[in-house]
Amino acid sequence: MIISLIAAHDPNLVIGIEGKLPWNIPEDMRHFRQRTTGNVVVMGRGVFEELGEQPLPKRRNLVLSRSKVYSQVETCRSREEVLEKVKNEKKIYIIGGAQIYQLFLPVSNRLEITVIHKEYVGDTFFPEYRNEIGTIWREVSKTEFKLFTFRDYDRIR
Repeated sequence: MIISLIAAHDPNLVIGIEGKLPWNIPEDMRHFRQRTTGNVVVMGRGVFEELGEQPLPKRRNLVLSRSKVYSQVETCRSREEVLEKVKNEKKIYIIGGAQIYQLFLPVSNRLEITVIHKEYVGDTFFPEYRNEIGTIWREVSKTEFKLFTFRDYDRIR
């Protein structure tokens, strides 16, 4: 199974401010939709609430929450419960927030990152991974644009 963290961050690893994305980049949203459609997405309660408590269409949605149960998605209480529920899936996408990324980073084998070139003010950050490129992560794909760069990494150990 491929466990992939998919995220967009700025040069300082900012991913959000006050529960929202600090930027609006339609190309990144299209990229996210193309990659995750038809697959499993795993998110935290905060991300699900940010989505208006509506599951993302054409995807199996799992929400990790210790305090709430949602009828419109599969709710899990732990990383282990998520992994048990998806054990027969080929690919799952971890879509945030920060605590969920941190929780799944040690068991993930792929990072699908959009690096936003501009700096933003934020209060939510993606876990640091860049100092492990070459030792734990190997870049396997890079597509540069004026405002951002798509980068994919595979775990090498």
